[in-house]
Amino acid sequence: MVTAGSVEPARLPPPDLDALEPEWSRLVTASCADGERTFHVLDSAPEADASVTTVLCVHGNPSWSYLWRRLFANESPFRFVAPDHLDMGFSERTGTERRLADRVADLAALTNAMGITGPVITLAHDWGGPISLGWALAHRDQLAGVILSNTAVHQPEGASAPTVIRTARRPGILRRATVDSTAFITGAFEMSRPRTPPEIRKGFLAPYDRPDRRAAIQTFVEDIPLEDDHPSRATLDGIATRLSELSDVPLVVVGRQRPGVLRPLPTRPRSPASARRCAPLAQRWPLRFRRRSGP
Repeated sequence: MVTAGSVEPARLPPPDLDALEPEWSRLVTASCADGERTFHVLDSAPEADASVTTVLCVHGNPSWSYLWRRLFANESPFRFVAPDHLDMGFSERTGTERRLADRVADLAALTNAMGITGPVITLAHDWGGPISLGWALAHRDQLAGVILSNTAVHQPEGASAPTVIRTARRPGILRRATVDSTAFITGAFEMSRPRTPPEIRKGFLAPYDRPDRRAAIQTFVEDIPLEDDHPSRATLDGIATRLSELSDVPLVVVGRQRPGVLRPLPTRPRSPASARRCAPLAQRWPLRFRRRSGP
């Protein structure tokens, strides 16, 4: 890890964010590879029995656990746990640049600290997809299902990266779009349909009110391995190569494009039983930054 951004303790979100109840929030300290680190976590049932299935919700960039707020609003047989990555959301600002491998290890350290030992369904969006799959591969004995949205772990040979990522990575653009301004966040609002209302925009922007609190938005983009010699290339390729180990795991993939980007995993649940187990969850959470009453 290298130094990047500010150092600041974790804290709880402000109590006035739309559709986010203060009682869902907690701070959890975990033993990470570089020492004790504190995460902000949304937790629907902190006292749940270990036998209860946990839905581990992993956000991407430039987001935070607020993305999953709708899942916490109703009674459910599941325990929903949605952490903010370190240096993101309201988690600790570590002053370090964390790579994909670090974030997989961070997530494992957090679930260990929280005593999550029972069945787990991973639910992930964007760059949270590879992170969640890295966790899943290391916790195969706990894995009860996988739900993914708008993510990828394998770029087909000859295919180009998404335009927004290629544009953001151009010299002179990245820092201005991610750290010096909130353009990378507000740009995501503009891609959402229906249009993101002001109160939801306020929620997503809340943890990123200063440039020094947005440093990880830049490093997340930089950590996408577009080049063969990228520091996270081996980690991502290793996750993609091992996906066949999850061939018997119930899977739901939600996205804008039909072609599967997760290989060799299929893009549909494997059986009616798999669909019944995972599909209701996939239908209950919003893609991108949609309004609370949206699909």
